[in-house]
Amino acid sequence: MPLDALATPAAAPTNTTRAAPLPRWAEEPPAPPDGSLVPGSRFAEEQWVMAAGMLARGASFLHVARALGCSRTTLWRAYYGSQALRARVWWERQALNREAELRLSSLRDLVAQQVERLVAMGDPATVRWAADRLGLFGAPELANLAAPAAPVPPSPVSEDGFGAAEDPAAPPMPAPVLAPALDDAVPGAFRERTQPDPAIIAAILAQPEADGPKGVYPWTLNPDDAYPSLGSAEERRGKGPCGRRGGPGG
Repeated sequence: MPLDALATPAAAPTNTTRAAPLPRWAEEPPAPPDGSLVPGSRFAEEQWVMAAGMLARGASFLHVARALGCSRTTLWRAYYGSQALRARVWWERQALNREAELRLSSLRDLVAQQVERLVAMGDPATVRWAADRLGLFGAPELANLAAPAAPVPPSPVSEDGFGAAEDPAAPPMPAPVLAPALDDAVPGAFRERTQPDPAIIAAILAQPEADGPKGVYPWTLNPDDAYPSLGSAEERRGKGPCGRRGGPGG
């Protein structure tokens, strides 16, 4: 063996396989390119993160604006003017969809346990439903199908025409118009069935940021409240319509 072979260390084996990319719902939130979800906003970054999470959960712009403490025009201005905010809403929705699938899988096991418990207790409605789902009533149904069926009398025709046969000369009914499916594959795209008018977007973007109305609504955001709630002030004081003071229950 030559001496230079002993002096030169063997090269470490290189790993040529690349790690698989993480799915969207497992990645960290997308970092905004300008360092903020809404560049130039006087509202805190945490407020815009909260707004993106509420919009992803299906909250209305009215409720999100009240929780954020801004006007509705300010929220629409941020939605149309910042693609980073729309991308954050898209990412939050991807994570929520994945978590919903996992929760539904666990609910199937809980439903099976409850059905098993009701069947063991002898609940007649649950027993009949479980027997029907398991196909335990299939044999009598096949026997009934084998017997000759009795003739069914024709249904009477009312004055309104219910029960009448279709007229072959009548024009065909138009097919129902289905709304186009929302494309959720492009991060930051406008998730609307009808594309907004550019003139309207320009008018919204021209408006300055503004705070929400203070003292007009009982659910107006209280900056001093450590746990803000969208419930009304009457409900928090025990005067709501749920059987408390002033409600139906007295």
